[in-house]
Amino acid sequence: MGWQIASSRLTHDFSALPFKMKELTLLIKITPQVDGSGLRLILQNRFNDTALLFDELTVSHDEKMSDAKSITRGKQKQIAIVGNGAVHTDALPFEVIAGQPLYFRMRALQKQTYADFSCVYDETFYNAIMAGTKNAAPHLPHNWQARKGWFCISCLEVWTDKKTSIIELTGDSLAETGMIETGLIKQLLNQAVVVNTGISGNRLLHDAPQDGPLYQTFGQSLIKRAAQSTDPHPHPHPIIALIGSNDLVLPLIDGQSAHELVTPGQYLAGVSQLKQILDDRRCPLILTTIPPFSPHVAPQQENVLIDAQQRRLLINQELRRFEWVVDLDPWLFGNDGGLKEIYDFGDHLHLNAAGGMVTAQAIMQKLSQLGYDKRF
Repeated sequence: MGWQIASSRLTHDFSALPFKMKELTLLIKITPQVDGSGLRLILQNRFNDTALLFDELTVSHDEKMSDAKSITRGKQKQIAIVGNGAVHTDALPFEVIAGQPLYFRMRALQKQTYADFSCVYDETFYNAIMAGTKNAAPHLPHNWQARKGWFCISCLEVWTDKKTSIIELTGDSLAETGMIETGLIKQLLNQAVVVNTGISGNRLLHDAPQDGPLYQTFGQSLIKRAAQSTDPHPHPHPIIALIGSNDLVLPLIDGQSAHELVTPGQYLAGVSQLKQILDDRRCPLILTTIPPFSPHVAPQQENVLIDAQQRRLLINQELRRFEWVVDLDPWLFGNDGGLKEIYDFGDHLHLNAAGGMVTAQAIMQKLSQLGYDKRF
């Protein structure tokens, strides 16, 4: 018996766009991927200099919290998370069934600022809603085109006799939205746990731009993130990366990034660097080609967009040479040079649920070709 990760999503640095709440009620759906007889949480406050206090943290098997049990720390209901830190909650005996959601309610009675933020669009396995009052009883939303976010909860662990492999899904918003993650979880449930470290706006080669608060949430480059020693999942595990769209597209919309145009040669050198970093960590890389894109741009930017699309084709042509690369163009590339309409989220850049499922299918085929399915 031991503690096993059953669900994990990276909390992002929103210190540039902090949430200032006088009171707070959070309702969060998290679907475990492992059975167990007990649970505990990892709560993060890494991007905030001051401590956070939660006056209530409960868990239930249903959204109405009818069988709610208190989650404590040090046997106290009020849980403090130190500034720039993280804590484990106490263990709670509680039935956990893979694929059946758990509901967590968090309340804070005092004015606080929150900077550790997680979000999702696909509501199959995760969902959340927040209210600015302590006594609210919010209902989870059902709109796959809207962002659902929560604070501080980064990882659910369960007490189990199972030893389940981990697969990490990382990169940019294509990973973060949950569309591909949902497809992978559906195919790997009870075989491997899919953890998500995607960050909206993330790039392979460059850190977040600093010329706007929203841009500052885009995180360090994936190369830097991969090289960090503070890996929340330190044991060797395959890492699936969807990255590169923002390296090519962000210069179209951001002034600072306009001076960070990426050539195919630079991008491919970055891929080699990422591969070496992960090889040194004994974490096999499964990289996808850069998916097609055709976002709306101002007329004066049309030639820049065409150039970015051409660089995408050149990069993908070289990436196909590697056996550990998943070629997404046969699945996603439309006749108009962008995403196929049936897989388009609506912005001609991101994937809808159907696009996430077909991408997950392509990734699973590659995992099988490389023999990873035999390790689960």
